[in-house]
Amino acid sequence: MNFSFSGRHMEIGESLTQKAKDACEKLAKKYRVEFLDANIVMKKESYLFTTDMTIKTNTGNSYFVVSSAEDPIVSFEVAVQKLEQQFQKKKKPGKCNRKVEINTFDNPVSESEENAPMIIAEILDDLPLMSVSEAAKRLNENQHVFIFENISNSAVNVVYWRSDGNIGWLDYKIKRQG
Repeated sequence: MNFSFSGRHMEIGESLTQKAKDACEKLAKKYRVEFLDANIVMKKESYLFTTDMTIKTNTGNSYFVVSSAEDPIVSFEVAVQKLEQQFQKKKKPGKCNRKVEINTFDNPVSESEENAPMIIAEILDDLPLMSVSEAAKRLNENQHVFIFENISNSAVNVVYWRSDGNIGWLDYKIKRQG
């Protein structure tokens, strides 16, 4: 991450710079993105401190927030809150709370279940052949699961985002009867 924190008409202390860097890393981890550029400028204008934050992520999105307050730390914290609100609009972290129930001919759909989400089958003709690390790089905020053929053992593998923020890897060892 390219990180810069500069001040206009004021000097930025080491503790505020570290606080800003920690806040950026926390947001990136929480929303599962990588900050490519984080540029923060704090200005002193008469009695107000104004914080401008510009963030560019690996997903191609750019975020810009401005906040002002009489205290520089309050100005920065409000800017972080505004930035987090922009992230929340783009993506909500965590699990989906919707319940999905599979309906079969043995279990017909009742009138109250007519609005339940449909299950849509996607047929994969050819799985990409790659290593686990290459597949993990394909995960982003829009794709939480990636299926591929492992280059080392030709098995079907899956990488996915875990609820704790880490990447999980499923390596299927299917025995074929022949």
